[in-house]
Amino acid sequence: MGASRARNSDTFRATTPSDREIRLTRLFDAPRHLVFEALTTPEHVRQWWGRLDDDHVVTRCEIDLRPGGAWRFVGRGPRGEYAFYGVYREIAAPERLVFTEIYEEGGKTRLSVTAQYPDMEVRDTVMKTGMASGAAISYDRLEDLVGQLQQS
Repeated sequence: MGASRARNSDTFRATTPSDREIRLTRLFDAPRHLVFEALTTPEHVRQWWGRLDDDHVVTRCEIDLRPGGAWRFVGRGPRGEYAFYGVYREIAAPERLVFTEIYEEGGKTRLSVTAQYPDMEVRDTVMKTGMASGAAISYDRLEDLVGQLQQS
């Protein structure tokens, strides 16, 4: 499955706007309702999230899409299993999730994710794991998926 060279890959940015935050931004060539659907539907998330290459798979994807509802994604790669989880605090489909805001720009959607950490040391540790390059690859997969959804 090697990394795709999806449209708009060059629009991906990972920045550190504060000592405790990482912000990921990417422009997708799709309307926001499809990007929102791909971000919040388990069968779609399994196709793009954490799928860095053929050695990475999503073993579990749970989404309780409501304020107060939990989400949990578990992946497996060469270094073993890893999990991410959280709680939805606010949902205003298709433009806003807990820490995710989606903007549409002329039929395209800009996704901005801000993750907040307890301190700069934890934030920097996360950045050193290769999180930004892994997210960029996952967003390439998301771009491919929303392209397929537009054609259906």
